Amino acid sequence: MRPILILNPRGDSQFSEQARMILDTGDGDPHAMQRRLRAAYPAAVVRPRELSSEAAVIWYVYRDGRWTPAETTQEVDRAGQP
Repeated sequence: MRPILILNPRGDSQFSEQARMILDTGDGDPHAMQRRLRAAYPAAVVRPRELSSEAAVIWYVYRDGRWTPAETTQEVDRAGQP
């Protein structure tokens, strides 16, 4: 089953595009996706959501290693620098 990606920050279109491209190339493993993302985003983290009763596969994909509020993402460039 193809994972649903919950991307953060949503406003970084380059990050979102790269995460989707990695998934499209067949990396169905969150650890492999994290390794590939870290080539461009060293702090990237991919965490599968593991709820026993949930039918969907969902991964949280964080560019900065953690959730980043929307107002902060507008002030941060691609490298994570103010």
